Amino acid sequence: MQPILEIRKIGERSYTYAVRAATRSAGEPAPEACYVDLGLTSFADCLRDAAEALTYFPRVHIHFEGLSVGEQPVTRLESQPHLVACELVARYLEQIELPPAPRPPLQQAAVSRASVAS
Repeated sequence: MQPILEIRKIGERSYTYAVRAATRSAGEPAPEACYVDLGLTSFADCLRDAAEALTYFPRVHIHFEGLSVGEQPVTRLESQPHLVACELVARYLEQIELPPAPRPPLQQAAVSRASVAS
């Protein structure tokens, strides 16, 4: 079993996290949280605090605001929480960026170039 650490921002300077078991079949609802902590003041504080609850596990899968942002060694959550938090937020932001604007179809682009050349 590999645990899942779910972190959510609940205010300007307030975060919460929950630890869940990652043992379920497709289509089943997520299992109840094994541990929940509310009101920590930063993402890094959540990581450091969760590391204490996860000492028996070598790695943890992390979700931020409902999106998977990767897997980390539990020891790294404790020893480098600020660095890990920056990396995970960057991964989160990469996932929520808007897709690039659609390009015009090739035929339209060719017609546009031809009319400009005339």
